Amino acid sequence: EGELEIGQVSGMIKEIKPVADIIDEIMGEFEIAKKEVAKILL
Repeated sequence: EGELEIGQVSGMIKEIKPVADIIDEIMGEFEIAKKEVAKILL
């Protein structure tokens, strides 16, 4: 049914870490971006 192109993505993986750490990083980056957008909109 489907095709997985793992070779294209595997080169981007630099380390293996827990999902909780990844989510924390994403949320931290989101908060920074949200503050930057708020500055622009004021």
